[in-house]
Amino acid sequence: MPLFNLQCLNDHTRECYAHNVLERACRAYVCECGHTMGPVFSPGTTLTYFAEGGGGKWIHNLGDKPVFVTSHGHHEKLMREAKVEWAPARRGLPGCWGG
Repeated sequence: MPLFNLQCLNDHTRECYAHNVLERACRAYVCECGHTMGPVFSPGTTLTYFAEGGGGKWIHNLGDKPVFVTSHGHHEKLMREAKVEWAPARRGLPGCWGG
């Protein structure tokens, strides 16, 4: 999922969703404090740190309210309850079985 981190001059951060970098670049994001927000470096985070004792992660796209996920199995259970599934690989990428 292409999420990009943005930050304003007052160190407020926010994630934004964009289909690609060009879509993100053509929009101006404004913080609640009134300053514009610019992109910041953020290495991707995955659910693999559950095995490392990370405790859990807040996930915001499984319903109208954020949920706290504590394991991969718990995440899959919540996905089944929300009737969503993993996004398949796009055409031409490894793991894509269709034409």
